[in-house]
Amino acid sequence: MAEKIVSPGVFTRENEISFLAQGIGNIGAVVIGPFEKGPAFLPIVVNTQSEFEEIFGTPDGTYYSGYTVQNYLREAGTVTIVKVGHKGGYSHVTPLGITLSGSNGVELISALSSTTTVNEIAGFSGSTLTSAASASLFSITVLGSDPISASVLPSANNDISDIFGISVNGSQSTYAYNYFENAATNNTILSAGGTVELVELATQDFAYDTTFASTPWFLSQVDLGSNPLFRFHTLGFGNVYNKEYKVSISNIKKIANTDFPAFSITIRDYDDTDKRKSVKETFNNVNLNPASPNYLPKIIGDINTTIDANGKISQNGDYSNRSKYVRVEMATGFTDASAPYGHGAYTNPVFVGVAGGGETIVPTVIYTTGSNANTSSGKTKYSGIDLETNSIEIDNNNYLAPLPDGATVGSNTAFALDTLLGLVVPFLAETSLEINKRQFTVGFQGGFDGISPTITSNLGGDITALNSQGFDLSSAIASGTTSYIQAINAISNPDDYDINLVSAPGVIRRLHSYVFDYIVDMVESREDAFFIGDTTAMSDSIDLAVEQGEAIDSNYAATYYPWVKVIDNTTNKLTAVPPSVLMPAIYASNDAIAAEWWAPAGLNRGGIVGAVSVLNRLTHAERDTLYEGKINPIATFPGEGIVAFGQKTLQEQPSALDRINVRRLLIRVKKFIASTSRYLVFEQNTATTRNRFINTVNPYLENIQQRQGLYTFKVVMDETNNTPDVIDRNIMAGQIFLQPTKTAEFIILDFNIMPTGASFSG
Repeated sequence: MAEKIVSPGVFTRENEISFLAQGIGNIGAVVIGPFEKGPAFLPIVVNTQSEFEEIFGTPDGTYYSGYTVQNYLREAGTVTIVKVGHKGGYSHVTPLGITLSGSNGVELISALSSTTTVNEIAGFSGSTLTSAASASLFSITVLGSDPISASVLPSANNDISDIFGISVNGSQSTYAYNYFENAATNNTILSAGGTVELVELATQDFAYDTTFASTPWFLSQVDLGSNPLFRFHTLGFGNVYNKEYKVSISNIKKIANTDFPAFSITIRDYDDTDKRKSVKETFNNVNLNPASPNYLPKIIGDINTTIDANGKISQNGDYSNRSKYVRVEMATGFTDASAPYGHGAYTNPVFVGVAGGGETIVPTVIYTTGSNANTSSGKTKYSGIDLETNSIEIDNNNYLAPLPDGATVGSNTAFALDTLLGLVVPFLAETSLEINKRQFTVGFQGGFDGISPTITSNLGGDITALNSQGFDLSSAIASGTTSYIQAINAISNPDDYDINLVSAPGVIRRLHSYVFDYIVDMVESREDAFFIGDTTAMSDSIDLAVEQGEAIDSNYAATYYPWVKVIDNTTNKLTAVPPSVLMPAIYASNDAIAAEWWAPAGLNRGGIVGAVSVLNRLTHAERDTLYEGKINPIATFPGEGIVAFGQKTLQEQPSALDRINVRRLLIRVKKFIASTSRYLVFEQNTATTRNRFINTVNPYLENIQQRQGLYTFKVVMDETNNTPDVIDRNIMAGQIFLQPTKTAEFIILDFNIMPTGASFSG
C-alpha cells in the first residue's frame, strides 16, 4: 500500500541495494592467449600492472596478449587472464651425442640437435687426443654444407658453443642442446690417448603437456635413503621456471617440548648468490607436525588447481597457497619426527639409451659443501647444488631443464648433510655453529613449455593457420586448437568466473575459424560477456573483412578493421597489432567515463589510445562498405587521431541488439538481476519476497534511465505472473520490459536557403 502524504514537506526513502551490487562489482575483461610466464589454463584475476607482470611476465613483443592486458589495466581495475599452454609436447628424434673417453671414463660432453624437426647431421669423424694441449677436434657434416670442425675443449676458440651455439635460434642448422664444459675440461686435460666419439642417442620424447617445475624429494635425517618427506612445485608452468627460483633450507634445529625439529624455507631468485641473496619469500620455524600451526603445508600451501578440457575445476590438497611462487607436495607414510636433511638425486636431462652406453655416461650434478665453512656468527654459505662456481655451474645448469621420458638419475647421487658435514648423529650438538652449517639449496627441474623449441612465435604478417604466436590453429583437432579450447572452457561457467568482455588477440577468423567461432558460442552460452574478435589478418583487404563479417551472426561479438600500429615498449619501434589488442581498453575507458550503455565509439569515447597509425587509411566510402558489412571501421581524422567509428555487433537481423551499447546494456542489467535473484532463492514465494525484488530492481533501472541508458522500463512480479499453479511448481516469475536508448549515429542537417525578406517563424 502506497504511503499517504497529507501535509507538505520533504520525504526520503532508502532502498538497500548495495549488498546486491557487490555481486557484480569487480568485473572485467578476460584475455585468453599465451604469456611469457604463469600457470597454464587456470584463470587468474589480477588488479594491477605490477601484479600482472609478477605472475605473467613483462610483455616483450613475443605475444599480443601481454599488451592487451597492459592497455586494459590502464583503464580498468580488474582483468582475468587465462594463459594458453601448449599440449602434446614433441619428440626430439635421435640427437647425436659427443662423448669423451679418458681417465674419467666415457662421458657425454654434448648433445647436438637440428634446429628443425629433421636431423641434418650426416657424418662425423673424431680424433685421438695425444696430449693435454691437443686441439680435441672433431668434424661433423651437416646436410647441405661442408664439414664443420669444432673442439670439445671449452678453452679453445672453436669449441662446441662457439661453433654451434647453445640456442635453437642460432645461425647454424645444428645447435648444442647440452654442453658439459666442466666435464669436457677435466676429461680432456687428463686424457692423453682418449678419444672423441659420436653416439646416436635415443629419441628424446617430451610427449606431455606444459607443466610446472619441481624439486627433488627432500629426505629425512632419520633415513636419507628411502624416507621422502616433501617437494616443491612452481605455481607457474614452462621451461622458464626451471631457472626462475631456488629453495634454501636453513636453521634446522630442535624445538623444546616437541619431537619435531623446526627449519626455515627461503624462496630465492635463481641468479642470486649466497653472499648477495635476493629473497622472494621466507617461512621461518616450519615443521612437519600435522597438528602444529606451523605445519609446512599450512604455512606454504598445497593446493593444486587443475581445469580439464571441458572446463571442470578440480582441487587437490588441503591448505590454500600462501606462497606466491610455489606449493608443497607431502609424501605419505613417514611417521618419524622428521626434518629435511638432504634430498633425492636429480634426474638426467638427457635420455641416453642403451645404444649410447646407458645413463651413467651423463656427467653428474656436483654438490658444494659450502655451509661447512660457516662460523658460529656467520652463515653465508649454503651446501647443495653448486650454482656459483663458474665451470661447475654451467654443467649443473644443464640439469635444470625439461626432462625427457625414460630418463633416470644415472650416476647422480642424493644429497645428504650428514655425509657432507660429518654430522653422523643429527642434532647431537645444538650450538649456533652446528645450526649454521645445516643449510642447503635445491634447484627445480622438469618445467616444460609443451612444445618444441624449434617452433617460432609468428606475429603480424607471418601469422598463418599453422602458426599464430606458436600455436597451430589450422583445424578442430590441431594441437593449438585443443589448447585454446581448454582455455576457453576454463571461463565458460559464469558461476566460476565473472567477466563482461573477452579478447583473444592472435585468433583471426579467416585463418582460425574454429577457435573464433568457439569463443562466440561460449559468450552466447554464458549470455553475460561480449567478444571483441579479429576477423582479418594484417594485410587483408576490405572485401575479405566484409566476407568474414557476413559469415557470423551474433549480437555477442563485434570486430574492427584495419590493424593499427603501436610503439613496442621493448624495441621502441612501430609494430602492427590486431584491433583486439587495444579495443578492450577503449571499452573500459568508455565504461569508466560513461557506462556500458554508451557507445565505445566516436570522437568522445572511441579514441584509440596507443595507436600511432593504421595499416589502411579508410575513405568515407570504404567506411560505408565496412559498416554495411557489420565491420566497425577504425578511422583517422586530421587533428583528432585514430578513432573507432562504429558500434555494430555481428548480428545479421536489424534490431536494437545489432548495436554494441544495447547488448552491453543488457549484459549489465542481466548481471545485476542475476545477483539480485540469487539472494532470493529458497526464500518464501510471497508478496513480501516479490516486493523485495521489485524494490531492488526498480531503483537500479531508474538510475540507468537517469544516466540515459533507457527511455522507459517496467518490472512485473506480482500475482499476474505468479499464479497459484506457478507457485505450486516452486517458481517465482518476473517480467522486465526495457526500452533502450538509441545512439545518434547519423546526424542529418538540412540547410535551407531563404529568399530576401523571408521571415523565420518560431
